[in-house]
Amino acid sequence: MTNPKDTIKLDVPLFIRLLEYAREDAKSDMDLHELTDNIIEMSSEGRVLSMDDYEFVLPTNEEEELREFFRKRM
Repeated sequence: MTNPKDTIKLDVPLFIRLLEYAREDAKSDMDLHELTDNIIEMSSEGRVLSMDDYEFVLPTNEEEELREFFRKRM
């Protein structure tokens, strides 16, 4: 089963958690764009995403993680 372009399916617990992420944790507009791209890509299989997928849809903040790593070492 193919997924129509840019159509996503989420269960309610994941939807609520993503709203919380957008309000509380996203540091920039680009975080939300990356999150959306990840969700669209994962939804391309046509299945409903759930909390099991949460850690995989979050944007990677490699730059921030590197800064934090070096901050702790100093």
